[in-house]
Amino acid sequence: MQNWMGYELNEAEKGLVECYEKLASILQNEGEQLAPFEKRNALKALACLWQIANGLDMDPGQIYNMEIE
Repeated sequence: MQNWMGYELNEAEKGLVECYEKLASILQNEGEQLAPFEKRNALKALACLWQIANGLDMDPGQIYNMEIE
C-alpha cells in the first residue's frame, strides 16, 4: 500500500490504515445497528485513526463529509 506521495507503508502502518477504513465502512454502512454509546465511541476512535491516516499522507478526506448518521 502506498500513500499519495508514493511512499510504501510498512505492515504496521498498513494495518492502521486498514483499521481506519474498516471502521469508517462500518459506521457508514451498519451504523444504525449500533447502540448510541457504541456509535459515539466508534466516531471518537475514527477521529483518532483519521489523525494517523492523515499523518501518513493517505488523504483520508474529512469525517464531516462521510455519510454517517
